Amino acid sequence: MNMLRRLGLAAVLLASAVTGAYAAPLKVALLVPGHANDGSFNQVAREAAEKLAKDGEITFELREEMADPSKSEPVIRQYAASGYDLIIGHGIELSEPILKIAPDFPKVHFAASGGPDLAGRLLANVDGWTYDFGQQGYLGGLIAGKLGGVSTFGVVGGPELAFVKASHNGFKTGLKEGKPDAKIIEAYTGSFDDAQKAAEVTRGMVAQGAKLVWTSGDGIGNGVAAAAAQEGALTIGVTGEAGGFAAKVNIASVVLDMHPTYKAYVDDIKAGSFGKKFFVSGIGNMGLVVTKVNALGESLPADLDSQVEALIADLASGKKTLPNFFE
Repeated sequence: MNMLRRLGLAAVLLASAVTGAYAAPLKVALLVPGHANDGSFNQVAREAAEKLAKDGEITFELREEMADPSKSEPVIRQYAASGYDLIIGHGIELSEPILKIAPDFPKVHFAASGGPDLAGRLLANVDGWTYDFGQQGYLGGLIAGKLGGVSTFGVVGGPELAFVKASHNGFKTGLKEGKPDAKIIEAYTGSFDDAQKAAEVTRGMVAQGAKLVWTSGDGIGNGVAAAAAQEGALTIGVTGEAGGFAAKVNIASVVLDMHPTYKAYVDDIKAGSFGKKFFVSGIGNMGLVVTKVNALGESLPADLDSQVEALIADLASGKKTLPNFFE
């Protein structure tokens, strides 16, 4: 073997060592609890994976409707045994199956989702993720508090879980900063996906005087948007198109961007540093972003965009801190 070929081979071997032998795109399995075209929680995961695939970072296979552990466990195990580099469980329903299976496949990388308590349960080959539920609600409330001509607000949530309640606490805090005397009508539907129940609740709130309804999200947003359009109210927090109703009623939403987190997973795997990291998507790290403000109905301040940008900068720098909305 001549010297140039030896040098070339050495360079290839060195590159493989530095990147952890992941020169090719990573092979990823993405499991979501619902439908990946929901315009909400499940769809943002699919979109982040699609962006990484387009950039040549990964190839991926998507599995939907994985909320039932009895259904997801064998699927996760099959992917782990089939040579996948990374298995992402996007949703709190998938955290227990992943933590159960991961020890059996120490060379496979897993990512689980959950609440803050997940941080202390991670394994050497498992990363964790959550988002700042309170910040998501807070920013929605801050925008609602800037809206002129509205004094009564509806608040619609899914199951009355701790992290959903934290989001509601954040919304009410942000709203009260702008409107200390705001009247709030709050209800939980008991489901993330029951759009019909959410529509019924929304109509009841509008009948009680609510001119704007905020929702903490997922599939129930479709029902909130549909009922608001029928009853002449506005919304904040509806994600996706909501059957065409979002453009007619939704002022803005605070939505997840999973790309920064998924990109970090890929980079850490290639660097050999993956495992036992807990990622929190928030306003300051752009894991939570505000959609373009849709100026509808009641008046909003002309400088709302700059006010939101200033808040993001202050949170990112630590100049502004928010309370623990779980309390």
